[in-house]
Order: sequence, then structure tokens, then C-alpha cells
Amino acid sequence: MGNTLPQTNPTQSETATTTKSETSHYPKLKKSRSLREYTRSTTLMNSSTNSSTKKHISLPRPRSIAPSDAEIIDIRALRCGLPLAENSPEDGISTTTNTNNEGENQLLKQLDYIHSCVRKDKGLFGMMTENLQSKHIFSNHEPENTHILERTPEDFNMEYQSIYLQTFDGEYIHAYWIYHSNEQISSTTTLLYLHGAGGNISHRLEVLRLFYENFHCNILIIDYRGFGKSSGSPTELGLYIDAQTAYDYLIYKQKISPTNIIVFGTSLGASVAIQLVSDPLNRVQVAIFENAFISVPEIAKYFLTYAKSVIGVTKSTGFIYLFDSLPKVRRIECPCIYLTGLLDPIIPTWMSNTLYNETRSARKRHLFEYPFGKHNDLPLMPEYFENLQSFINELPRTKSSDQQQVVLR
Repeated sequence: MGNTLPQTNPTQSETATTTKSETSHYPKLKKSRSLREYTRSTTLMNSSTNSSTKKHISLPRPRSIAPSDAEIIDIRALRCGLPLAENSPEDGISTTTNTNNEGENQLLKQLDYIHSCVRKDKGLFGMMTENLQSKHIFSNHEPENTHILERTPEDFNMEYQSIYLQTFDGEYIHAYWIYHSNEQISSTTTLLYLHGAGGNISHRLEVLRLFYENFHCNILIIDYRGFGKSSGSPTELGLYIDAQTAYDYLIYKQKISPTNIIVFGTSLGASVAIQLVSDPLNRVQVAIFENAFISVPEIAKYFLTYAKSVIGVTKSTGFIYLFDSLPKVRRIECPCIYLTGLLDPIIPTWMSNTLYNETRSARKRHLFEYPFGKHNDLPLMPEYFENLQSFINELPRTKSSDQQQVVLR
């Protein structure tokens, strides 16, 4: 799985602890015309004409074909307390309560935030190269037969459930919910794993087993839309919605406390994880970013020395998908860990350093560098899990973490 040569202890930068009062306020959003149209397109239905009428906000959904090989969980219904489709009243009248309306409003607020973080205008060059950009950024059709899952967590002695999460826009995201049957799920540390480009969730099972055994944690791993057995096609906006859907599954379905959730993202998944925890409503115990990059245009400059003059990279001209993490890390308040391999041939180490330095609002942060680490083999590096464990153990304890502490086995 990559370089496993012996190495010296990882080079550690000084940890930085920044205390800041927690807030659930969003930064001021600069809505594009597309986002305003999105907001206006949400339909409002009145259940009756009297003064006590409650408005039900309906989020439009595409009609993807529902899979039949595993349980489907409608996350929006869980969040907003909506009746299931088979239990909906025939006349279409909504019976949601004030709490349900608040859930819908909060969901729309989070979706507005997600929409504000992606590019709306493709431009002529972007439309001409959209398929090419998508192929290189997501690689969701690589390797060959990547939409067939040949292995399951059971092959690695992990108990699991195969599920589909129905997203807010109607896609079906395939996921493995991996758990310890002898543990109480709600009080056990849970890892939300957001993988990188290419492949599917079955290709990450060896790494997941290391977390499963070393952290003794439950794990939720998803295939983004267009990956593996998930429906749809990948986009930057879509990946952000998929991650939010996965987080909501842990909160609203498994009833896991945010203080027991660890968000882990690697490579492209690190950008998705940064987006997820930059939302102040998505509270977690700690966020871990492995081999993170600043943005797609910065990666293009790194690989294409002529790109700056040819397509105006400095202004991001022509790029449909930005995955611009730099402004988002400045909003992150949860404890953060950055992991980077100094021999990574894909993402330069200085990008993790830059993101780490800009994560000033985090309550605690640390950067671990692995001299012999490459792009996909950091979990095999000596002291990898010990470093994560030591950081988590140094976090201030809460009532939940007093009852359940990550234990290395």
C-alpha cells in the first residue's frame, strides 16, 4: 500500500491553542444570482387558509431510481420530522409541527451556506472542459470495474450494515455503517470517513480496519454520488451535500453526540471535511485532515507550470470546481489535526502547512509531518495512531468524553 520504510519520529510543529467563544452564527454569505434563484425555487405550501396555517418548505428532488439491495434512510425526513412517504396523507396536507418547520428552516440555512461556497458561473471555457475537469478531479470511474464492490467489511472481520442515505436533493448515497456490537453506539467514538478521489468504499477497507482496531471506534464511510453504487454524478456541491447527509445520519439516526464524532478526510475528502466542519452547526470532537490541498487552481499551478499564463489560474478562470479550503479553515473552531507525508508526489507539503497556519480559530490544532510518508500510506507510518491518540487525550474533557475515551487496542 505504499512506502513502509522505517522512519524517525514525525516532525511536529508547535501546537496552537486558540480559545474563542463558540457561536452558531454564519459568516455573511455573498449569494450569487444562482443561489437566490435556488432560494426562490423552494416551494411553500399552505395546509389550509386559516390564520394558524404553517408553511411547509419543500426541497425539490430529482427522480433517481431507488436501489433495492439495502435499506434506504431518508435523512431529510429524519431531520425535519416529516411523515414517511407511505404514511403521507392522501390529500397532500402537511401536518408538521413548529419543531418540524424549524428543522426545515435550519436545513435550508445550511444548504444556503453550502451553495455560497461553490462556483455558480461555469463560463464558456468551463462548459467546454467540464467533462475533462470532472474526470481528473473525481476519477469516479477509475479503476476499471470501480462500480462493483468486490469486498465487504465482513472480509476484514468487521461487523457492518450496508445502507443507502437519501440526500436532500434526492440522490442515493451508498454507505457502510461499521460498528462494534458489544458497545453502546450512542456513547462510542464514531469516525466519519471521507475518502479521496477514485475507487469506492471497498478499496478503503484495509485502512478502516486499522482505525476499527486501533481506535475501537464505529465507522461510517460513504461513496459520494457517482462513486461505487451511489446514484448521480459527482460535483463539488454534490459532495458537500453528501457529507452533510452522512453527518446527519450519525446525529439523527444513530443519536450520536457531536462530542463523540471524529470527522476524517483524506486528499479530496479533506476538502469535503473542511467544508463540513466550517459550518458552526456541525459540531464534532475533532477533525482530521490528511494530505489536504488549498484549492484545485493551486494544484493545477503545481502540476502545470504553464497554467498560470494559459488559463489564468490566479483568478481561477475556467475552473468549475474550486474546493477552495483556505477561507473555510479560518472559520473552523473545533480541534484540528493536519497530517502530511513529505514524500507525497501529488499534494505538496506546504499546502497542509498553509492551511494549518490559517486555522487560527480552532480551539486546538496540530500538524504532524511524516518524512517517509507518501499520498496513500500515512496510516502505515510509525506512531501515526499514537499521534492521533495523544492529541485526542489532551483535549478538555466533557461529560460525554468522561464516559467514553478513545482507547488504543
